[in-house]
Amino acid sequence: MDDTTARRMIEDHFAASSVSVAGGGPLDDIVRASEIYAEDAVLEWPQGGERIRGRANIIGFRSAYPARQEFEVHRITGCHDLWVNEYTIRYDDHPVSVVGIMEFRDGKVIRERIYFGEPWEPPVWRAQWVELMEPEERSATA
Repeated sequence: MDDTTARRMIEDHFAASSVSVAGGGPLDDIVRASEIYAEDAVLEWPQGGERIRGRANIIGFRSAYPARQEFEVHRITGCHDLWVNEYTIRYDDHPVSVVGIMEFRDGKVIRERIYFGEPWEPPVWRAQWVELMEPEERSATA
């Protein structure tokens, strides 16, 4: 699979991933967003110690999700079979910064690990070395 195809698949995945209602979005959108995964794909959240095995279970999980979700992709970078995605997920309008790592094999994602980061107030002691970013810069593509 070439890099252009991988990037297009990832963009399509995120375009179909936003669900506008709690309890999952239209099943067609969830299925379309899940087409990127191999049948035996593994989706992991290391910070919570959770793992989902199989595309059918990924679809089931996303169909039952209890919050409205909106995805804003900031950066997609990678090559060959390894891609990193930086994005914001808004859960019922609460933004969370996310980095996801997708590993492809035979044109499908076989493993995705998703890491979440909440914003924090920077400590005063390091102010002499840092430059504060404007809120819109925090999620902008470099």
